[in-house]
Amino acid sequence: MRIEKAIVIPARGGYYNEDLEAIRAGAQRDGYFYEEIPQAPGFTSIRQPSEAFSIMLLLDSGATAVGDGMSVEYSAAGGRQGRFQIAEQLPYLRGVCEALEGQTIRSFQQMTTALQSQVFDARLHRNATFYGASQALLQAVSLDTGRPPTEILAEHLGVPPAEQMIPINVQCGEARHSGVDKAILKGADVLPHGLINEMDLLGRDGRRLREYITWIVERIHKYGRDDYHPELHIDVYGMIGVMFEHDVDQMTDYISGLGECAKPYRLCLEAPILMETRAAQIELFGRLRQGLRERESHVLIIVDEWANDLNDIRAFIDAGVTDMINVKSPDLGSIDNAGQAIIDCWAGGVRPILGGSCTDTDVSARTMAQLALAAKPAWVLARPGMGVDEGLQIVHNEMARNLALMAARKE
Repeated sequence: MRIEKAIVIPARGGYYNEDLEAIRAGAQRDGYFYEEIPQAPGFTSIRQPSEAFSIMLLLDSGATAVGDGMSVEYSAAGGRQGRFQIAEQLPYLRGVCEALEGQTIRSFQQMTTALQSQVFDARLHRNATFYGASQALLQAVSLDTGRPPTEILAEHLGVPPAEQMIPINVQCGEARHSGVDKAILKGADVLPHGLINEMDLLGRDGRRLREYITWIVERIHKYGRDDYHPELHIDVYGMIGVMFEHDVDQMTDYISGLGECAKPYRLCLEAPILMETRAAQIELFGRLRQGLRERESHVLIIVDEWANDLNDIRAFIDAGVTDMINVKSPDLGSIDNAGQAIIDCWAGGVRPILGGSCTDTDVSARTMAQLALAAKPAWVLARPGMGVDEGLQIVHNEMARNLALMAARKE
């Protein structure tokens, strides 16, 4: 097959882009709006609808391959590329389409390598562009070869594909209580994320977060199945560091206490600190992890911000400072980079999460489900959105379909 035509259109992301620093600084709310002026570049308000694009490859067979690109919710935070804006990016994306038109479908590796090696306008949002384009190229190779995308990705990564579901972690967004109940009702593997991004949510001396974790445990005991034993995942966006002014002893004492509140479930705490540079993040993460080990705490800490691309992720792995890494797929550009990051994490003794963002779309969510079965992370994020139900069913059902398809092909 060959690509006869490539088309790009504006699309909607699955959630919102938000200015994390303004929120962490205590920006005032008016319902779902923030009243204050944003601080991050590319934002005209603190919370804005996520913008995305769909790229469609029209193949000479009559089939169409599709991929979606966007930026993550907290664009521009923690060393990330800025917010994707479709009106600005459309002219440059059309240049990418022109580069793809007329190409013969080859292997996934050949096509993604060739695309990323081309010189495009410097203003192109490369992460979002290659994220979406690589999804479309994967579909095109699947259509050309008749092979499931998961098999193609596993072969590319040099690993066997999974034969069972990958655990799914859900995000409840600001519905911190009803979202927990939904996750328990549906038996989510990992819950609830919690979106603890403001000091009020931690409460005085962190009391409210302790109470929240204790409440989650009580709800699981009351309503969970007898065999239900999820992992607990809380993302605090560096607010523990802010609360204790980055005093390692105070932070480790507090986090150890959170782990006690979570028993008998394991607590995985994301972004307990958020520093100004990658080097500072690595240094303090290492001290924090060592402190938790000295206290024999079973809490696992997760790095997100500043672990944005393959080089960043490898730096955290090599430094041995984190238990888990959130491999945030839109930040890594071409989807094979996210897969390689997962392989690197396991090789370095770090549990990887195939994360992404609530801003993902239905198309990118399904592709990440396919990648999860190929790369086999510890968890894969339910997406798009933060409503629990929608993202969980999209990712679960796509994995189930692919597992059934691969099993049938073996038979």
